[in-house]
Amino acid sequence: MDSDIFFIFTVIIAISIIIYAYLKKKIDISAVLASGIVGIVVLLTLGERWNLIYLVVGFFILGNLVTKYKYSVKKKRRVAEGVRTFRNVFGNGGAATIYSLLFFLTNSQALLSGILGAMATAAADTFATEIGQAHEKNPRLITNLKRVPVGKSGAVSVPGLIGSLLGSGAISIVPVILGSNFMIFFIGIISGFIGCIIDSIMGATFERKIIDKHMTNFVATMAGGLIAVILSSWFEIFI
Repeated sequence: MDSDIFFIFTVIIAISIIIYAYLKKKIDISAVLASGIVGIVVLLTLGERWNLIYLVVGFFILGNLVTKYKYSVKKKRRVAEGVRTFRNVFGNGGAATIYSLLFFLTNSQALLSGILGAMATAAADTFATEIGQAHEKNPRLITNLKRVPVGKSGAVSVPGLIGSLLGSGAISIVPVILGSNFMIFFIGIISGFIGCIIDSIMGATFERKIIDKHMTNFVATMAGGLIAVILSSWFEIFI
C-alpha cells in the first residue's frame, strides 16, 4: 500500500475508533479530546516512523476489548471499569507522547523503544486488572502477599500475571508486524511486564495516599518505557 494512502487510512481508522468508543459510552468527551491530542502529537513527532502510532491504536482497541471480558462477573464484584476520561488517556498514553517528543528532539532510535515499553506496560496493566479481577476473588497484595479484597490497589494474582504477559505481548508484536527485528518483541514484553509490576508496587504503597491511579499508571508507563530504552541501547536492537 502506498505510504500516503496508508497514512490517510490510519488516520481514518483512529478517528473512527474514537468516535465509536464515544458513541458506545466507553469514553467521555474529555477522553475524545485527549485521545486526539495524543494521536496528533505522536503522528507529528515521529516523522517517517509515524506508523508506530499503531502501538497507541492497538492499546486503545485491545484495552476496550479486554474490558468486556467477563464484564458481568466484574460488575457483580463492583470492579467493572466505568466511562473513561482524559485522566485515563493521559495516564496510559502520556508517557508514549513524551517519548515521541524526546525522539523528535534527539532523533535517538532507542527512544522509539520507549514508546513500545510505555504502551506494553499500559496493556500489561490493563489486561492484568481485567483478567485478574474476573478470575480471582481474593488476590494478594504484592508487598506482603496477604489476601486482600478484589479491586485493591497493588493486588496481584496468577491469572492477572498471565494477563499482563498477554497484554504486553499483544502490543509488542505490533512493531514486528510493521517490519522491525523480531527481537524487539522480547524487549517489549519484558519491559511491559516489569512496568506492570512497578505499577502494582506503587499501587500498594503510594496510591490513594500520595497519588491517584492515573498518576500511578503514568509513572509505571514511563518506567516501562525507560526499561525498553535501556534494553534497546544495551543490546543495540531498535524498532
